[in-house]
Amino acid sequence: MSKREPFIKIRDICKEFKGNEVLKNVSLDVNEGEPLGLLGRSGSGKSVLLHMIRGTEDYAPTSGEIIFRVAMCPSCGWVEAPSKAGEGCTKCGAKLEVKEVNYWKDREGRKKVKRAVAIMLQRTFGLYGDDTVMYNVIQALESRKYPPDKRFRRAYELLKAVRMIHRITFPAINLSGGEKQRVVLARQLALDPMLLLADEPTGTLDFETAKLVHKALKDSTKAGMALIVTSHWPYVIEELTKKTLWLEQGEVVKYGDSKEVVEEFKKQVGEMEREEYPRIGEPKIKIEHCKKYYYSIWRGMVKAVDDVSLTINENEIFGLLGKSGSGKTSLSRILCQIDPVTGGSVKIRAGERWIEVGRVAETGVWIAWGATTPGIGEQAAVRVAMLHQEYSLYPEKTILENLTSCIGLKIPQELASMKAKFILQSVGFSEDKAEEILPKTHAELSVGERQRVALAQIIMKEPAIAVLDEPTGTMDPITKKFVADSIRAARGNLGMTFLIVSHDTDFAYDVCDRIAHMQDGKITKLEDLRATRGSS
Repeated sequence: MSKREPFIKIRDICKEFKGNEVLKNVSLDVNEGEPLGLLGRSGSGKSVLLHMIRGTEDYAPTSGEIIFRVAMCPSCGWVEAPSKAGEGCTKCGAKLEVKEVNYWKDREGRKKVKRAVAIMLQRTFGLYGDDTVMYNVIQALESRKYPPDKRFRRAYELLKAVRMIHRITFPAINLSGGEKQRVVLARQLALDPMLLLADEPTGTLDFETAKLVHKALKDSTKAGMALIVTSHWPYVIEELTKKTLWLEQGEVVKYGDSKEVVEEFKKQVGEMEREEYPRIGEPKIKIEHCKKYYYSIWRGMVKAVDDVSLTINENEIFGLLGKSGSGKTSLSRILCQIDPVTGGSVKIRAGERWIEVGRVAETGVWIAWGATTPGIGEQAAVRVAMLHQEYSLYPEKTILENLTSCIGLKIPQELASMKAKFILQSVGFSEDKAEEILPKTHAELSVGERQRVALAQIIMKEPAIAVLDEPTGTMDPITKKFVADSIRAARGNLGMTFLIVSHDTDFAYDVCDRIAHMQDGKITKLEDLRATRGSS
C-alpha cells in the first residue's frame, strides 16, 4: 500500500461539551510517514481533537467520522501501519490485510487500533513512581513482549535518546517534571506504536531539554512511526512536522505545509516565539538560619556556620567562596549529611516534597515534609555526592572498573559499560576517547583527564547534587579550563546541580552561576553572574 494514501481520514468532525461547540466541521487527511502538527492558541480545540483520535470515550464526536486505514491481521487482530499490508503478522505470522475502521462506530475495531496508538500528555506522567527509571522502560518492553535478552540494551538506547542514562536507578517519583516527561517518551517509544500523539510534549521543558526531546521524536518518525503533535509554539510545529492544521476556536483556519501555515500564523497572531528557557530550575536546596557551633579548648565557642540562609536552584552551578576557616567546608559537610546542624534547617527537594537533611548525620533519619516516614525513594533523591580535593582513583583498576565495580554499581555489566561511556561523554570526552580510556589505568591519563574521570565517578552514583570541594587544587590554568568545561558539560548534558566549594576566585567566577562569599561563618555577599555573562 502506498504511503501517500491517507492513514487517517477525518471528516466533518464536530464536538460539543454542554452545549459549547469546541470543534466545528473539521476535515483533513493524515498520511503515513507525514508528521502532522495541530497549531493554535490555548482553547483552540487542538487537544480535544487529539483525544478524539486517541479514542478517549469522553471525546466521542458529536457528528462526523474518523476512519483509520490500517494493516490488520485477520487471525489475531494485530494492527500495523497501512504500509505493512501484505507482510506477515509479527504475532502469529498470518498475512496482514488492509482494513478501514470507522473509529467511533466500530467499537471492537477501535479497541484493536488503540493498542497501536500511544499518547504523551502534558504533565500527566503515568509512571511507576516507586520504581526506577530503568524499570519503568523495561516494564513497557515487557508489556509488548520484547525479547527478554534484548530488553536492557533497548531500554538503554531509549533512555540515551532522551538523555536519561544518568538517572537509571533513580525512583521515578522524585524526578523533575522535565525528567518525567522524557521517561514517559521513552516508555511510549518502547511500545513501538504505529502512531504517537504528543500533546504539548515540550511546553514545560527548558529550551535545551526540549531540543533533545524533539530529536528523539524526529528520529522515531524516521523509523516509521506516525506522529501528531499539538503546540501553541510555532517553532515546535515547524521543527517536528510536515503538515499543519491551524485551529482557532474550534474551526480550521488553514491546513497545509507546516512552514507556510506557521508563517501565516505568525503574521496574524504574532511571533509567539518562546524565549530560551533558562537552564536554572526551581529551588532544590533551602538553607534557613543554619548554625554549626562547636567548642574548642583553644578557641572556645567556634561559630563555623553562623545563621546562614541560602536557596540553591536545580541545575545551578553555585559557588561558596572564601578563605580557609570561613565556614564554606562546614556548610558543605552539613549538606552532604556528614555533620549535623546545631540550629536552623537544611532541606533538599525530592520531586514535590522537601526533605530535612540537616540532622541526618546525627539521627540517620530523613524527615519528609508532608510524610510521616521517608521511603527509599526520598533517600535516593536527597543523595549528595562529594568530590574531595584529594580525590583518588583505584590505581590498579581500569577506568571502567573505577566507574562501575569499584563504586558498587549493581547493574548488569553490559549496561554498566554503556552507562560509563555515556557519562564520560557527558563530562567532555569524545565518544572515541571514552572508548579508548576505559581499559586504561589512571596512571595513563593526564591530570585533567583524571579529574574528569573522578567527576564521572561521582555522577555514576546518580546523586541529586554534586559537591566539589576545591576541585582545581594546584592545577595549572589549562587543566582548570578542562575541569570548568567538564562541569558545564555535565550540567548541560545531564541537568546536574553543583555546589563548588573553593578559594580559587578566578575558577569560581568562570564556572559558577552565582557565588556566595563567606567569612567568619557568615554570608558577606551574594553575586549573580548570569546577567553579566549575558546567559541564563
